[in-house]
Amino acid sequence: MTTNSSAGPRPTGRMARACATALAAVSAALLPVSSAEAATLDAHVFYGKTDGLGNTQYDVRFNGTVSSDGPRNYTVKGVLDAYCHHGTITGQSVTLGYRNWNGTWKYKSYWCTDTPVNIDVRSERHENGSVELVVGATSGIANTYQYGNVEFYQIG
Repeated sequence: MTTNSSAGPRPTGRMARACATALAAVSAALLPVSSAEAATLDAHVFYGKTDGLGNTQYDVRFNGTVSSDGPRNYTVKGVLDAYCHHGTITGQSVTLGYRNWNGTWKYKSYWCTDTPVNIDVRSERHENGSVELVVGATSGIANTYQYGNVEFYQIG
């Protein structure tokens, strides 16, 4: 004599398929959003410098968005705008730096007098990696760049 060790009767083929379909639907609803569907994040990056009296010498801002463009790419879109004081011997430059987290920095640089400028870049990243942005100006000694805080964007 053979005994069935299960607690109850086995489901029929039709019932098993219905259970499997329901389980698949619930599982799909619980899976995380893929990187191709990741949300676009607002991006606001700033660098500022004042003189000893509190007067603004440099005010550089990027306002835009950072978004995933598939699992290995990202886009940065927005406007780079700047104010640079007028008392310098040479023209002043401003820049937007961008990189995938812990990667090599890339830059879009312009004369301060040419701002505001539209930024639209597409670059590579580690699979589902993050993006960092920074802005700066040639406000240092001998026109060297100085930068604001690096801003971090987890775009998925």
